[in-house]
Amino acid sequence: MKASFCTNAFGHRQEEIEKAVPRLAELGYDGLEFWEQYLKEADLGWVKAIADEYDLKIVQICPYFDFTTSLETWEKSIRDAEAFIGYAVELGCAFIRTYTGNVGSADATPEQWDACVRGLQKICEMGAPHGVSFPLETHQVIHHGPNLTDTSATTLRLLDDVGMDNLSVNLQTPLIGESVFYTADKLGEHVVHLHAHNWVGAWPNLTFLDSGDVDFSAFIRVLRSRGFDGYISIEHGSHHPPYETAEHEIRYLRRLMAEYG
Repeated sequence: MKASFCTNAFGHRQEEIEKAVPRLAELGYDGLEFWEQYLKEADLGWVKAIADEYDLKIVQICPYFDFTTSLETWEKSIRDAEAFIGYAVELGCAFIRTYTGNVGSADATPEQWDACVRGLQKICEMGAPHGVSFPLETHQVIHHGPNLTDTSATTLRLLDDVGMDNLSVNLQTPLIGESVFYTADKLGEHVVHLHAHNWVGAWPNLTFLDSGDVDFSAFIRVLRSRGFDGYISIEHGSHHPPYETAEHEIRYLRRLMAEYG
């Protein structure tokens, strides 16, 4: 396992990224994630160069696909995927975080399910020649907006219906009606990347990974038992000042990774 930090905690301007990258490297992180809001305006050559300079892997880039709302959003998502595949190739990045749309699994019509499956198949076909994979982010409405991946069962259904080797899971908990341990057990074999969180009481009262209601060490133990060996990425690093969060979490993650190999 390795540790990554999401740069959205610092903002979406180059001067913020220029300060954050060397600091994250100094703290001991292995990788970075970048968001659409930054990448669409960024000098990608500069981003790749500074990441390489500090020996940080650009692990995942994060657009906002929507295959379920309308034909217009479906077609835009295909265009966005084409652009982000280009970004991924230029940045040497293997993963493009993948949303399904803005409808939850319980409310989706058969037509919306079908549209999503066809959209995911299309982008996977587009990315495959470039070695690009599409981790589906498990996501329910409390995080930001509804997706078809709001339960383990529906996420597995999508993986099965799409049937593409380069479709996997970017795990973010909690999911509807599930403990994090249940989710980890059901999806763990498909998880290639983890958006790591912990909370007190309920989302979005986020806190440090070792300080919330979830026994995060036990959660990782379940994931490891199911074969997870990817990046643990600190996604929402602003519940405390971001550099304080980054410093606290890397100390904890290094202990955790030493314990679990």
